[in-house]
Amino acid sequence: MLFIKHSTEHYKSYLMSFGVLVGVLSLGIGFFTYINNDEPMNMPLQSGVFAIILMLAGTMFTSNIFADMGDKTKAVSALTLPASHFEKYLVGWVYSYVLFQLVFLAVYPAIIAIILNTRHWPVRFEVFNIFHQRGVAWILMLYAILHAAAMCGAIFFNKLHFIKVAFIFFIGLMLLSLINKSVVEIMLGKSIISAVPFAFVNFFEGHNLFSISPSANTDVFFICLSSALALILWAAAYFRLTEKQV
Repeated sequence: MLFIKHSTEHYKSYLMSFGVLVGVLSLGIGFFTYINNDEPMNMPLQSGVFAIILMLAGTMFTSNIFADMGDKTKAVSALTLPASHFEKYLVGWVYSYVLFQLVFLAVYPAIIAIILNTRHWPVRFEVFNIFHQRGVAWILMLYAILHAAAMCGAIFFNKLHFIKVAFIFFIGLMLLSLINKSVVEIMLGKSIISAVPFAFVNFFEGHNLFSISPSANTDVFFICLSSALALILWAAAYFRLTEKQV
């Protein structure tokens, strides 16, 4: 009943958001399609556009899912609604995480296929497919973390949720990179060019450039670590919701 009530009250804004999403995807894919007359969008470019728009659109949509909690005129009706906090949280989570991803994963390949087929290409082209494209699992795992962070911000902050969460995220990412680089330099005992956390380290040994990357069997560790972080943030958002007062 709560899900139906939420859908009835917000379906117009959700349909408008869907239209904006389709428009942004069409403009972005159309730009990359018609800017290159020789060949269609290659798979790395399709994957990059997929990741960027998923992260931006998903976090922006999530940051507004609990916007009523920050508006004093709407918070009273939202908090006094005869439903448990878990039910309210679950409805917001389903819409912003499950349904948004299902819609995005269905719309993105469809728009690519439609736009690419509007032109005749001298070579055969591929359309992005989540089941065959490498790296999609990591993109979706990163989205889970960003979604959880955006959900925390939507509940913790009363205004400017997206801006505040984005600011905290980029500051934290910068500090993590600086700390990681310093720690790796201490471990190796030499200066390094770059060190991406949990990814790779590049350094010079004489005139030779070396790169160290995690082994393939560490994927399970990273997946578990990412899943744990997302679960912690989702749990923090739920318990913060239970503390909300009129």
